[in-house]
Amino acid sequence: MNEFIPTEDQECEVFASWLKLNNIPHAHIANESRSSSRNAMIRGAKLKRMGQSRGVWDYEIWLPIKNLVDGEIDDYQLLKIEMKRKKGGTVSPEQKAWGKIYEIAGIPCKVCKGAEEAIAFVKEYML
Repeated sequence: MNEFIPTEDQECEVFASWLKLNNIPHAHIANESRSSSRNAMIRGAKLKRMGQSRGVWDYEIWLPIKNLVDGEIDDYQLLKIEMKRKKGGTVSPEQKAWGKIYEIAGIPCKVCKGAEEAIAFVKEYML
């Protein structure tokens, strides 16, 4: 019997829903382009001219850091996540290079295999 393995897109949808449900500021960096249609190729070329960088990770998550005295937000902790399927999916050389940049910059980052792993990573940093 074949095990159902959600696609990366499906994992992203589950993760984004969880972030929204928990009111966590985030952005998905739409950096993938799987279409070979003429319009997609034109749009891809335009995005490249506008500064799109190959390998930039999928998610920026901004976790609020609250003041322990009054509960007001004093700062934010940036996290970076590259989402992959639970099984399969490879990290490209460009994604590895961006991961190194995030690490050197002191930004917690992780390649997550599925939404559950991504949620667990975010929870590690929640106060």
